[in-house]
Amino acid sequence: MKKLALLTVIALAGFTSCKKCQTCTTKVVQETGIFPVTTSTSEEYCGDEYDDAPAEVSVVQDVGGGISQTVTIECVES
Repeated sequence: MKKLALLTVIALAGFTSCKKCQTCTTKVVQETGIFPVTTSTSEEYCGDEYDDAPAEVSVVQDVGGGISQTVTIECVES
């Protein structure tokens, strides 16, 4: 009986195990010379999609006309 209970607990632990997740936030800041414009979006990557998350990066681009843009991607385990 103890073996059956132990096997049941092990089986249930496998079904209720935590999914590995990470939340990635993409932040875009545009410097227009007057006021910076900031936008931010987040997306969650869990389970099979976990490895599809983008790499963390920060890039500064000169868009032209005195406008620069900084794009930053940060991911956090959740």
